[in-house]
Amino acid sequence: MTFTVFATAVTAQESALPPFDAAQVFEWWDDGIITAEEADEIFSRLEEENYDEACLLAEVYAQEPCPKPAQAKSASQNAQKTLGIIPHGNVSWKGQYNSDGHLKKHREELQIQFYYFKLHLGSQELFTYRRNDTEAYFGQVSTQEFHSHIPLDTMWGTALLYPIGKFRIGAFLDTSKAFNAHLDYKPNRQNQAGITFWRFTDASVIALQASTTLGQISTWYQFGQNRPLIKVQLQSEKKQLSWKTTAYLHGDSLPQGVNLSKGIAENWLWASQTITAKWPEAQNTELSIKARILSPIASDSVKSDSVSARFKATITSGPKRFRPSLSATCTEASNNCNTTEWKGAVESAWEPFSFKAGANYRYDRTNTKPPRIELGATYHGGHALAKLTVAFPKTSPAKGISVQNEIKIDAEPLGCDFVFAFKKTKTSPFRPSFAHIQAMLKF
Repeated sequence: MTFTVFATAVTAQESALPPFDAAQVFEWWDDGIITAEEADEIFSRLEEENYDEACLLAEVYAQEPCPKPAQAKSASQNAQKTLGIIPHGNVSWKGQYNSDGHLKKHREELQIQFYYFKLHLGSQELFTYRRNDTEAYFGQVSTQEFHSHIPLDTMWGTALLYPIGKFRIGAFLDTSKAFNAHLDYKPNRQNQAGITFWRFTDASVIALQASTTLGQISTWYQFGQNRPLIKVQLQSEKKQLSWKTTAYLHGDSLPQGVNLSKGIAENWLWASQTITAKWPEAQNTELSIKARILSPIASDSVKSDSVSARFKATITSGPKRFRPSLSATCTEASNNCNTTEWKGAVESAWEPFSFKAGANYRYDRTNTKPPRIELGATYHGGHALAKLTVAFPKTSPAKGISVQNEIKIDAEPLGCDFVFAFKKTKTSPFRPSFAHIQAMLKF
């Protein structure tokens, strides 16, 4: 089974780096943690540079922690480069090969920035002007440009956001004559609230959005629908105890203008809860409990009260040079946890190298399989990263083996990222499983 995806290129001019890359998503898929469809959903958000939504999907589907996006440059460095009179930017090529060695898709991107202007050609055709809190866009306007907490459709048009004291007003008009009027109120850096009225050719929508130090809540209501679309992201992070709640709720139909991932659109309730306890003084011991709940929209084949629940508990302890971890996952609570996944691993970091060894055992009352053994080594130094992971799905190299490689170089003016994997099964010799290639020239 193969699927086509692209990773996201991030330049030095942008404010944040992706929280994870193509290799990590491929690893989750290869390990059987997520399905190919779920991987596609994650990749689509990475491609849009919607890292918050990509993190949300990863945390629910893979039930893995998602680090906060790292800042690429300091604000002062970005300001100096943004105001440069000489245009700067990058050109990149991205492609993905399937298991037959065929190039399934490829894409070229061009980004040029000068003064307060930026031109993006490729997956998004957009001309941007940004100065302080004033923003203007012309071309394909979408989620980031609207500063929307909920992913939106990409629309051809022009948008303007202009600050007036603690308020910011905005408007948008696209080629299909859909438009919006927007008002934001930001009393301080931590709190913000906004309201947007959307008028499409055959529908009207009211969108509300609020963010505080506790999190964000957004809702879209289309006049005439029985229930609004609601997104909730709340979290609290303390030294010893932290928690995070994520949820999407909506009716049988979705408001116009939104662009939800397939898994979210098919479930009227899509939620997760994470609780993490830490004991820094006890070898940095960390215990986390994660739960996800999905309730699909009622159909001829699915009952309205159908609920799918998954639970995972993980404990990690020890210094960086020898840090073991153990996790247990109930893959489906509704069938009395007939299938349970146990995963143990040991990580050891000796800069600039790190090593990992682990075993993944899936217990099924009807069909128990041998554990999956995985060994990995990573070199991370300066502007280069090299990673090799070898897995034995059947515990014996004579029966099956999977090898995944990643080579990443991030330097001036050239950057590249290669991710490729090979598999051998009992009935077939070594052959490519997938490959992702990305090359970028910065100027």
